[in-house]
Amino acid sequence: MKYIISILLIFVSLFCYCKEQQALKEIDVKTTVESGDIYRTTYIDGPTLPLNQGNGCFGSSYSQLGLHVHPSLVERDHKYGETHLMHIEHWIRAKFGADYLLPLARVYWEKPFAAVSDYNQHQSFYDGTIETAFTVDQTNLKIMTWFDACEKDLSAVRIHVTGDIRPVIVVEPQAMMKLHYAQKVTQMVGIEQEGENWKVSLNCQGKESCFYVRSNADVQPKGDKLYLTLNEGENYMLLSYKAKNSTSVIGSLQQTRDWWHQKWNETAVIQFPDSEAQRMWVRSMALFLSTFGNEKLGLAPPTGFAGNGWSFPYPQDLSYIHPVLLQTGNIDIARSWIEYFAERIDGMKAYTKRLLKVDGILSPWVFPYGDFEGYHDPTPPNKFYYEIHNTGYMARMAYETSLYVDNEAWTRKYVWPLIAESARFYRSICTKEADGYWHLFVKPGMGQDERGGFNQKDYLCALFSAKYCFQKAVACGLDESGEYARILQEGLAFAPLRGKDGFYYSCAGSGPDDFGKQKHPVQLNELAFLPTEEKVSPEALKAYDLRYEITQDAKKPYFYGWTLGEFLLASSRVGDAVGWQKDWNNMLKSDYVDKDFIQIYETSKTHNMTFYNTTNGLIAQSLLNNLMCDWYNRLEIGKCLLWTGRVSFKNLYSKLGVKITGSIQNNKAILQLEAWKDADFMLANERIVLKKGEAVEKKLNLVS
Repeated sequence: MKYIISILLIFVSLFCYCKEQQALKEIDVKTTVESGDIYRTTYIDGPTLPLNQGNGCFGSSYSQLGLHVHPSLVERDHKYGETHLMHIEHWIRAKFGADYLLPLARVYWEKPFAAVSDYNQHQSFYDGTIETAFTVDQTNLKIMTWFDACEKDLSAVRIHVTGDIRPVIVVEPQAMMKLHYAQKVTQMVGIEQEGENWKVSLNCQGKESCFYVRSNADVQPKGDKLYLTLNEGENYMLLSYKAKNSTSVIGSLQQTRDWWHQKWNETAVIQFPDSEAQRMWVRSMALFLSTFGNEKLGLAPPTGFAGNGWSFPYPQDLSYIHPVLLQTGNIDIARSWIEYFAERIDGMKAYTKRLLKVDGILSPWVFPYGDFEGYHDPTPPNKFYYEIHNTGYMARMAYETSLYVDNEAWTRKYVWPLIAESARFYRSICTKEADGYWHLFVKPGMGQDERGGFNQKDYLCALFSAKYCFQKAVACGLDESGEYARILQEGLAFAPLRGKDGFYYSCAGSGPDDFGKQKHPVQLNELAFLPTEEKVSPEALKAYDLRYEITQDAKKPYFYGWTLGEFLLASSRVGDAVGWQKDWNNMLKSDYVDKDFIQIYETSKTHNMTFYNTTNGLIAQSLLNNLMCDWYNRLEIGKCLLWTGRVSFKNLYSKLGVKITGSIQNNKAILQLEAWKDADFMLANERIVLKKGEAVEKKLNLVS
């Protein structure tokens, strides 16, 4: 009997071991990514959300007929924003001495189709393609678009025609453009043939550029447009920015697919049991990888190459996406941003000295595509360009990237100068007053809550940024005089902002007067943006509990900008699954996301501001932090777990030095922790010490 029991125990142990190994290894990247694919089978003769596509330098949103919206329908279909080509290097310096990305061209069917049948459209995120098929006048059209993932200046369209009609495609450079701040600019267009290419020369306010079109269709220039009459069978159009391109259409497609396959296999993958969460995760990651690259040519605006809203990048908004890049293993992109910033430190210092008359760097509210010479000369467009908290967000991006790069020489060259000048900026505007606290004030100055008043004292968001920068200057050995440590010990002026209800006011000038009127709840900063504390502070927890009361219209529900994304991320960091589910449900209720969970609007109901990367970054952070959170410098697994089904994940990177693969189900986690650098951290109540390359498996009971 003992022998039989022993045999049974061995089999049970082997079975359990096999199940554990299955839990660690069964996730299939291709299938997981394909779970986010977009399929459409119904054509709508009216405004329809376009689909976004890009390669980090070049991109567009394409309409439901596979190309851009016809000019005659733009006014009607503008409900969901723009459809045109945009390239990261196609910009001008114009009003206010500011830089603006310009739309490059539209590619559309010459005539709107009267009747469309047999319709289907498929966006494959694993392949990086959009395929559209439909029938018009008994002629079948199949369109595929992509932006070459290896040759970043190249976009491609492939069209198969079966039937009697010969549709015509128009390539129209954008001659007249409306830009921010009531600008209308004209782009002069010239067209000439160069061998098998057609060169389209552009001149906008003296800045010259060009693109080339190569096609096997019948190409004819008419005025400032190209008309491509399609042949029966296979047609293609390759459009390359700046220079001719000789890559074949098949070669471009293959290398693009190969690149995306490799990128997805190098990127952290998550399988959620909830279809909405799953689609949101895959599509968010696809949007980031389509919008941002490591070329250091400039940074994309908040809606990327969709071209909606703004035509310039915001470092604050980028900082909401940056942690996702690090934690999913896309360190090369995050690293390139820091190098891009650090290489422009002298320009930022001069910019700060000119605008604010103080030392250090004020991270610009909007970053230039060109250099800082003449940028925003003599002054920026409005008061929001003086948001003094921004510097802390740039410092955080720099410091956290250094943890992942894990190279002292690189850190000394790129990170330390950014942190040193960030701390110097806050020291330049920091004064100890009679109450014993260090207060912040500079004029002109603005806070993160855009309704919080101009030129106020002690913006709460700026206090958090100053605290973070001083902390990191001390941690990096940059506090030679000890004054940053002294300020931290004596205290920045948080306490004077603490109201009787137990949370901080947004600034010294507001007091309780803006309760319920804030556009953004800056009181959640320590939960969402800057990890300044060792645990959740009472003030942040109180503000979290009151987040719907603090913020204007949140109870409707209606949310401005990235507010609901901040709510979700704060819920993750607090570990409040009930609160998180409320926030998540409010995305649809407030019309913050489309019904198919393809993209996020910039603000509730602002349908023309699609593909808002900024909030997408906060939401993706939140989904990841529900499973793996290292915000408080310890590893917390399943901190905000609300799904009853199994969640699986592969290669989630932690700043603590490990990447994590495993699954969570029934409040139990099975994990493999692999050290990508020497690691020493706490997991639950256990200290784990690993040398680089070492791995360990852990089983956790998540019910305390």
